[in-house]
Amino acid sequence: MRELLREVLLLQRQWSSRNTPEMERRGHLMRRDVADWLRERLPAVTREAPVGIGDWDVQAKDATGGKAEIPWARVYSVSRSDSATKGWYVVYLFAARGDRVYLSLMQGATRWENTAYPARPVQELHRRAEWARERLAARLAERPDLVTKIDLQARGRKLGPAYENGNVVAFEYVLEDLPSDEVLADDLTFLVGVLGELYEIVDHALDVPGETAPEVVDAEVEAERTAGRERRGLRFSADERRAIERRAVDVATEHLKSEGYRVKDVGATKSYDLDAKRAEEHLYVEVKGTTTTWTEESEIVLTKNEVDLHLEKYPANALMIVSGIVLDRTVSPPTASGGELRVIRPWQVNVPALTPISYRYLVGE
Repeated sequence: MRELLREVLLLQRQWSSRNTPEMERRGHLMRRDVADWLRERLPAVTREAPVGIGDWDVQAKDATGGKAEIPWARVYSVSRSDSATKGWYVVYLFAARGDRVYLSLMQGATRWENTAYPARPVQELHRRAEWARERLAARLAERPDLVTKIDLQARGRKLGPAYENGNVVAFEYVLEDLPSDEVLADDLTFLVGVLGELYEIVDHALDVPGETAPEVVDAEVEAERTAGRERRGLRFSADERRAIERRAVDVATEHLKSEGYRVKDVGATKSYDLDAKRAEEHLYVEVKGTTTTWTEESEIVLTKNEVDLHLEKYPANALMIVSGIVLDRTVSPPTASGGELRVIRPWQVNVPALTPISYRYLVGE
């Protein structure tokens, strides 16, 4: 592997977006030789990761349209990072000028949007990287040679900076002092083990910066299962969902009563949650609860009946979101507390902002 890294780095100095003989050779090295070395070590390195992650794989890429300035090869869990734009993984990143290569614990730093891969917001990437470092601090302290900043020297203004901002920690290898294959294998084993721990943390976390809220993930899982497709398990049990919903309704009810409304909980029988009346005013209230911190990117799950009702009742309606609810899973049944209330009144459902999770389809003859 040491010689493979050296040859790729030397070819980086002759980078071209066209498929020159040098770039053709680089692609061959990345997609076959580097990827094969990683695959050969996959059984050994993943034994150091937590039990239960059984879908490890390897992917290498050196072109998206034209030849990429920064080729990469990654190790990842298919179910947790089915694309390099999603989730977390361990990846070799080759600096554009060919003087160094990094083995990085990385996050999806771009997103697919309108036939392009724009970088995710810098603050989001930094927030997620810091979140991961804090939760892995004890394990990362075992390796003081890890760095938190990488320099890919990219000429382009998009992918290179995105990778740099998305880095959690990395081993840095300089061309003039590349380590032995044994050291490279040990470093890979360590970092994949850390990745496995991060996967477990994310699987059980209720508020990961920049991640889809657990209740939205659960809605997608249920829709996939209804359509006959198997997905990884739900994030919340039925009792946990009830505790979160109950806390959100309690917070919203208390707020409405403080404003002089008479409030009735109708969620069990109606397509809205709270019926609120004050003098001649009649308010139809939708209540949503989440354990995540509310941001401009946050989403809620709505049923068709809820959307139809609030389109009909506007402007005599409201949406009340209680975010940052604290779920206590140490007691049975689980309990929920806290939360920050956000009120939108009147609430005009913005139809273009709705994303279908599943469809009913009349097949016909």
